[in-house]
Amino acid sequence: MLASDSIGKVHKALFVAFALMLAAAAAAYLLEPRHYLADDMAPMHLDQVAPQRIGDWQEDPAGRVVVADPQLQSKMDAIYSQSLARTYVNSKGQRVMLALAYGRDQNSESTAAHRPEFCYVAQGFLINKVGPKAVAFPAGDVTAMRLVAAVGPRTEPIMYWVTLGTHTALPGVQRKIQQLRYGLQGQIVDGMLVRLSSVGTDTQSEYALQEAFARDWYASLSPQVRPRIFGS
Repeated sequence: MLASDSIGKVHKALFVAFALMLAAAAAAYLLEPRHYLADDMAPMHLDQVAPQRIGDWQEDPAGRVVVADPQLQSKMDAIYSQSLARTYVNSKGQRVMLALAYGRDQNSESTAAHRPEFCYVAQGFLINKVGPKAVAFPAGDVTAMRLVAAVGPRTEPIMYWVTLGTHTALPGVQRKIQQLRYGLQGQIVDGMLVRLSSVGTDTQSEYALQEAFARDWYASLSPQVRPRIFGS
């Protein structure tokens, strides 16, 4: 009788364990994001988002924008749906470089936009992290990460941010929170890396120039597209 009771308890424990495993598997399946948020929005075309002319700025085809080395570029191509790099010059001869990388799937660290630091280090630059800065726009501030990249005589102040859907974030805790928020809603969020840079040793003046360009760019965008670049 005791042996029979023991066998019954073991069978019951095994049944409960099996039921819990099934429940966990079902929950994981139900919570796995499947809907692409980008499918609910207008298609993204980076050459239209960043046209050859923006206000007083026009593209300088001879401008140099730092891009990834071939090995890193192949990895980035697997993540991003589109990328674009342009150098703009204004009537004063001032230049700002813009690099954009857009991906339909930004839900995990393996598919999310890479930090610009990686591209610059791969090209031989030394990176000094200045820190985040809130940049004011009419719809609200965008927190941008600021860096200074240097190689030989070239000093390149940089600022960048990431959008997830219509929210801006920086790689790290901010981005993970947004990824989790969209994931719990069953959505695969799209996103974009926005990087601005210019060449000069007066870093504060270069950052001010980049912010001035960003505000002109903001003003040129339609209300439908603007939140996907600058958040809402």
